[in-house]
Amino acid sequence: MVNIDKVPKQIIEDGLFSYIYDEICEEANLKEMSEEQIREYLLKNPKYLDEYRRLNKDIEITNIHLKDFDISNDEKGESVEIKREINENADKLRGLEKYSLSSNDSAYPIWIGSLAVFGIFSIHNFFGLFTDVYHSMPVLIYGSYVFIIIYAFYMYKKTLKNHDKKNKQYKVIFNQTKELIDSGMQKGYFTRDEIYE
Repeated sequence: MVNIDKVPKQIIEDGLFSYIYDEICEEANLKEMSEEQIREYLLKNPKYLDEYRRLNKDIEITNIHLKDFDISNDEKGESVEIKREINENADKLRGLEKYSLSSNDSAYPIWIGSLAVFGIFSIHNFFGLFTDVYHSMPVLIYGSYVFIIIYAFYMYKKTLKNHDKKNKQYKVIFNQTKELIDSGMQKGYFTRDEIYE
């Protein structure tokens, strides 16, 4: 739900996205590009739009550039239903946005692996103070290391499964919302400027 009309201006003016602008210019063999040229380039090369989305997600800026519709009491019929559903879906998409990318693009292995290493390191340092424990109860100490590794692996798999489930929900709602927007614009219930920030 990125506003493709807003993105080129941000890529040109916002220093956060300067490397995307530089890569696009380099690939297009141009020193400078206009907003319209970048817009066309993004549509033809969606990898840069994906990079824009990924960067926004990493710094917790939303990629859901949808305005909430103010539905008046005078409005009736399908227009109201479409607008109401878009509003509800936009809220759901914002809530699920951290799951918008595949779990393969996540940092879960790093986070969970770091916690496991920290757990092992903490146990090692604690029992290192009592050197006789290493000799008198090696099964307990090394068993705790194995337990931490197995538990970390279990949590990793559980986290991936949850992420993939939420990712599927996100994609379903995203596609439904896109269809509603296309339908509403086609039927003249609202314009692009009324729906996108």
